[in-house]
Amino acid sequence: MYLPNVEEYGMIYTIVSIVWYVLLAAGLWKTFEKAHESGWKAIIPIYNFYLLFKIAWQSRMFWLWLAFSVGSVLLSVYSTSMLMYYIAIALSIVASIMLAVLWYNVSLAYGHGFGYFLGLYLLNPIFIMILGFGSSRFIGNRYEGSGI
Repeated sequence: MYLPNVEEYGMIYTIVSIVWYVLLAAGLWKTFEKAHESGWKAIIPIYNFYLLFKIAWQSRMFWLWLAFSVGSVLLSVYSTSMLMYYIAIALSIVASIMLAVLWYNVSLAYGHGFGYFLGLYLLNPIFIMILGFGSSRFIGNRYEGSGI
């Protein structure tokens, strides 16, 4: 019986990761164009998330999400006590919830609802491509001009 070695698993993981990112970037390119942003901005990591927050929620929420995400990583790596480790877990949970709210707001910004949000959250590149290349129209950010 043939069992692949660690290097082969690493190569498979790398290929899957690259395909995942290319699909995500292609869908985001068209999604950004529908929101009147330049499509090339979709290929820049981190900046593409900043634009998603700007398009569908608020740009200041991006900075909060980034702080929670980086804080959870730093605390989990450099934790010297169980309390710091639990704080890292809590920050990670908050960042995950914020990401879920972002995808819900993206769904609403393009005229979809909760069902589409579930697709964006669970099968992200596929639903981003459907959003970008499909008939969805950008209807706007519901927080824009609301003073929130």
